[in-house]
Amino acid sequence: MSRTALLYAIIALVGWGSAPLFDKLALGSLSAGATVVLRTVFASLMLVGYGATAGWLQDITSAKAIPVLLLAVGTLLSPVVGNFAYMKALQGAEASQVTPITASYSLVAVTLAIVFLGERLTSPKILGAVLIVVGVMLVSGLGRTA
Repeated sequence: MSRTALLYAIIALVGWGSAPLFDKLALGSLSAGATVVLRTVFASLMLVGYGATAGWLQDITSAKAIPVLLLAVGTLLSPVVGNFAYMKALQGAEASQVTPITASYSLVAVTLAIVFLGERLTSPKILGAVLIVVGVMLVSGLGRTA
């Protein structure tokens, strides 16, 4: 992994790791649906503003139909279905329990990449998956009796 990619991954880690705090606090007075809508509106406004200055709008207007359709499906799955389910889970449980479970989405991504993209299943990937499952169980309390 390049240093630039590592830096961006760490920035994503901090962003994704700190967002549940604000989400949980907002859910004290907003519904899960309203929270997802507001997050999406804020993100869209911020990204359109930045994208206008970064030259992304030209990329968007010249995009082909298949990549746009693939992004539409990804948007349905992640920011719509995923975020709504995440907010509903946060309403009913502690952020420290919900977040490790939802953050283990990499297990799904690795599995789908192996099956559909032809990526190789390696020993480090298997070990990493096992460690993710064990970590989620330890942090979230899954498997503990009440």
